[in-house]
Amino acid sequence: MPPSDPAAPVDLDAAHERVRALTDPPGDGRPAVCKVGLEPEIFAFRAGVGDRPRRLPLAGPGSVLETIDAMVAAGELDARVEEGAAPAYGLPNGGRLTFEPAGQIEHSTKVFETAADALDDVEETARLLDEGFARRDARLASFGIDPWNPVDEVPQQLEAARYRSMAAYFASRGPHGAVMMRNTGSVQVNLDLGDHGVDAERWLLSNLLSPIATASFACSPLEGAVSRRAQAWQGLDETRTGFPARLIAEGLGDPGSQYADFALDADVMLFRRGPDGGIPGTPGFRFRDWIANGHPEHGAATTADLDYHLSTLFPEVRLRGFFELRSVDGVPAPWRPAVVAFWCGLLYDEASRREAIALLEPSRGELYELWKRGARDGLGDPEIAAHARRVWELALEGAGRLSDGFFRAEDLARAADFRDRYVETSRSPALELRDALANGPDAAFAWGLAADAALDRE
Repeated sequence: MPPSDPAAPVDLDAAHERVRALTDPPGDGRPAVCKVGLEPEIFAFRAGVGDRPRRLPLAGPGSVLETIDAMVAAGELDARVEEGAAPAYGLPNGGRLTFEPAGQIEHSTKVFETAADALDDVEETARLLDEGFARRDARLASFGIDPWNPVDEVPQQLEAARYRSMAAYFASRGPHGAVMMRNTGSVQVNLDLGDHGVDAERWLLSNLLSPIATASFACSPLEGAVSRRAQAWQGLDETRTGFPARLIAEGLGDPGSQYADFALDADVMLFRRGPDGGIPGTPGFRFRDWIANGHPEHGAATTADLDYHLSTLFPEVRLRGFFELRSVDGVPAPWRPAVVAFWCGLLYDEASRREAIALLEPSRGELYELWKRGARDGLGDPEIAAHARRVWELALEGAGRLSDGFFRAEDLARAADFRDRYVETSRSPALELRDALANGPDAAFAWGLAADAALDRE
């Protein structure tokens, strides 16, 4: 990485090289490991109150934080409060509980050597949270969007400068920022880059897979879409979401260089200046413009500004020295193993990875259009459905070839069940959730357990 004083102005060449070094570190000896980190997000609702489930506030009486604090005090959850601008809890196994702007709970695991260990950790933490919240008359659920509470009834509750500035910046671009920040949930999977050459293949394929992942796991039916969550990201800010332009133009290439151009072309979301530590940016003012021309109020862009700017980018595949895969809606807990098997089976198994690239590469130029169709129509789109059926075959074959113990047998069974139930029938999970919602909240909560029931019957 080019050495630099964080407070010194940065030029375009140095900025480009720094982004490359931070996001796709150099070194031919980089190990070809296959580790896994998971980040599921969860909604908390009051149980049995009024005409519909209401969200728990983040803080105050009967809140998410009060509930977690009570669990910790009672010895039901081993966690410690972390100091910082936003609330967070450290978990004894290296994971963390943090919170999205309207109180959604996010469990970020540590990096595990196997998917089996990562899923074990997520399931145990979810069990403790489910039981603790249930004892206090609350219910937890994982969907792509809160289906009961409109965004204007769910206020933003994280007040750190970053979140205030983010909300103001996105509001200047349209209504999607409020939806994304306050009413959506996802499950992110973090995977290794691999050595050089492998990283380029994984980078290309993970982007090509994004429309299929969106459609396969769509779980936010609202306003004529199967993934309202994905639609919120699509309408949010085209300069910092979606896909790098050079990846679409070039295909297989240097991931760090493609990502660096994407980062420099993204608008500045906030300036870390002034007493509040955050001043919203103005749409149309790119980081590249800040470097080239400075800013009349905020001066020259520095290395520290560049490093922070990288944390404000939200493409479908975020390059952070690993791959942060962001295309999947929050799904009920029984389907999380299917999410992990999908990504790992395709990216970590060489044969499946290369065949999937050959299958999807011809549609690279249509990536944005496919992503939009995946959010709107899901697996009901004939082209996406046809590709999904073959891609899922490759995913299951690849997952089955990974090292002994990388997956538990039940994880692979759950993934196969998901494929048979949804992909083979060309019906995204959102369609089942939509039917359940029509029968009332209890039916929607119960739908999330349907996968367990299906496997029990088998």
